[in-house]
Amino acid sequence: MDRLPSNITIDDLVIDDVALFESVRKSFTRDPFDHYVNGVCSLFICLLGTISNALSFSILTQRTMPLSTYVYLAGLCLSDFTACLCLIPGCILYAYPIEVPDFKLPRTYTYMKFLIITGAISTTARALSVWLCVAFTIDRWIMICRPFVGPLYCTIKNARRVTFIIYIVGIVYAVPLLFEYEVNEDRSLSDILPPNHAKRMYRYKLSELGSNSVFRWAYVLINALGVYIIPLITIAILNRKLFNSIRLLERRSAEYNAPLPTKQGVTIMLLATTLMLLVFRSPSATVSVMWLISAKMFINEKPPFRLRKFHSIANLCATFNAATTFIMFIIYGTKFRSEFTRIYC
Repeated sequence: MDRLPSNITIDDLVIDDVALFESVRKSFTRDPFDHYVNGVCSLFICLLGTISNALSFSILTQRTMPLSTYVYLAGLCLSDFTACLCLIPGCILYAYPIEVPDFKLPRTYTYMKFLIITGAISTTARALSVWLCVAFTIDRWIMICRPFVGPLYCTIKNARRVTFIIYIVGIVYAVPLLFEYEVNEDRSLSDILPPNHAKRMYRYKLSELGSNSVFRWAYVLINALGVYIIPLITIAILNRKLFNSIRLLERRSAEYNAPLPTKQGVTIMLLATTLMLLVFRSPSATVSVMWLISAKMFINEKPPFRLRKFHSIANLCATFNAATTFIMFIIYGTKFRSEFTRIYC
């Protein structure tokens, strides 16, 4: 048997529990980018969005707002409110002080299961927001560019029906997402940490359904085409037509010295709202197309994980868009502003 060198004792080979824990803690230091982008900033925006969308919904559902467009906007505020609210639990996990190591976060089975459910709901709510923007853009395009059939189709009753159908489609869209992930116990530290520091830690991973190649291909295709590419292109085309119609009305109004239509402000408010959506959802659309082209570029990515960071920024932009529609309503919505002042001021 080999002997130990004379300058090494048995005590030198004993691993100190405190030193081991400190070594493990340093190896599980969390990424500052995730902490600030997915945690602090996202949490602040979500809290702001929850409050602002609740205020907007309370105003848009008043009887003094008798337009089909306001029905769609109320549905939009409800979906944005749901998205912001359901993102908060995940943001809280990232927003824990950066000094807290990853294995010290409250990754319990119940919390992870809750994150899977809220994640599916928030993803669906974001899709609903895009579809509702398409709905009220079409509604306004018919009213402005097809004025003879506008009163027939652009009614409050029809708007409620369309909004209800969109929400039903959203529920169908959400059901598979609830089973895309499953909770799995992380045992990587159970044999390393001392007993007084060891605890059960859970994470979520792709389930059997989520790992199915047919499901992944179908989901990525539907997400890219049905949630982003087709809706955003539709909004962009109709917005251009609406903008040209407004310019034409302004020229004719100036030419004949006639006042602009009283509901012109509603169209301008919608143009501003959809323009914000196009700008802040474009990064998410880019990510969805990249997933459609090659998912391996995300799965096999190596440090410094630029694509994943871009994905996080895209999600932050989408959350910011959901939280700030209230600002567009206040700035460009004369009727909305007057009702807000009457109720809350």
